[in-house]
Amino acid sequence: MSVAADEPSPALRVAVLWAGMSGFVHAQLRALADRGVELVVFHSTPSSNAPFELETVTRGLRAHAWSERPNESEIDAVLGEFRPHVILIMSWHIGAYVRMGRRWRNRALRVLCMDNQWWGTPKQWAGVASSRVVIRPAYDAAFVAGDRQADFARRLGFPTERIIPGVYAGDYDRFAAVAARREGALPPRAFLFVGRLVSDKGIDTLAEGYRRYRSRARGPWPLLVAGTGPLGHLLDGIDGAELLGFVQPTELPDVFGRAGCLVLPSRFEPWGAVVHEATAAALPVVCTWVTGASLRLVLDGYNGVVMSPDNPDALAVALERVSSASDDQRLAMGDASALLARQYSPDRWADVLLGRLPWIWADAGLPPAAWHVSDAPPVTRER
Repeated sequence: MSVAADEPSPALRVAVLWAGMSGFVHAQLRALADRGVELVVFHSTPSSNAPFELETVTRGLRAHAWSERPNESEIDAVLGEFRPHVILIMSWHIGAYVRMGRRWRNRALRVLCMDNQWWGTPKQWAGVASSRVVIRPAYDAAFVAGDRQADFARRLGFPTERIIPGVYAGDYDRFAAVAARREGALPPRAFLFVGRLVSDKGIDTLAEGYRRYRSRARGPWPLLVAGTGPLGHLLDGIDGAELLGFVQPTELPDVFGRAGCLVLPSRFEPWGAVVHEATAAALPVVCTWVTGASLRLVLDGYNGVVMSPDNPDALAVALERVSSASDDQRLAMGDASALLARQYSPDRWADVLLGRLPWIWADAGLPPAAWHVSDAPPVTRER
């Protein structure tokens, strides 16, 4: 696209081809919009295990929802009218999105957004082997969650210069306010789990591990459970466990305000944005080492405990390590979490992305970019 020398270049236009929306994804996209970026978003409708209110997680965005599978003709028509400079594409498992990536080759910068950690599984090695034919023709760059994802992206053929770190960031300001309201006081003595009540989250481990913890701890902490899903029955009737059901993003900070430690015993957790939310709220964290966010946000003995998955006894020990800590140790863990949480925020997410785009654009060999990002300060919006 060419622009006459005496005409201002248009604002940056970004199309987002996403899966399920959430509170933190909404906060990230609003941070882009606050910087003058024009957005159009395609996303799946909420699932029964994560029934977000659509109005809450799409407010202020030009959003198009789909169920079961995207309407490829609709996406094609909308993108044709919108003419994006950049397309953020969630992974490579949605066929219509991958085909859009291929279709916009040399017309837009196509960014693969991935949270898949590199584990060296046969399926992943097959993906690496076929990347030149299947993946790379649809994407110019990769926006990754963390270090293990960056490793995977490099194996897929993306050079480090085209890998952007930090694709996920919790709504930092919203959860940091939880800690600010405590004014340095200790948080309540309670554990908190937030997530879908499904096998990947280790709900069976949570139920049995918490039972064992209560059977031997002096003055055991209660367990708050915020979420819904098919394995909720495993937690029914456990002494000390309180099932809160699904909590909408706007209400979640109040729930964090009732807790003194996040617990995430996942057996599969590509990243875990809830870990960032907890650390922003200055809470210690107990999580498994397979949790992607643990590499950057949880240091065992510093601001929490990192444990093995599928090990109820290890979870019981981890819970006791936190609940038996002295007041000074608990405050120190909370302060450490708050420091680690500063690595991420929606504002930093937007600034990192916008700062890298011109360089990646040039490295990808696209025509000279005819767009701009507003130099004005980001818009302050009510939350």
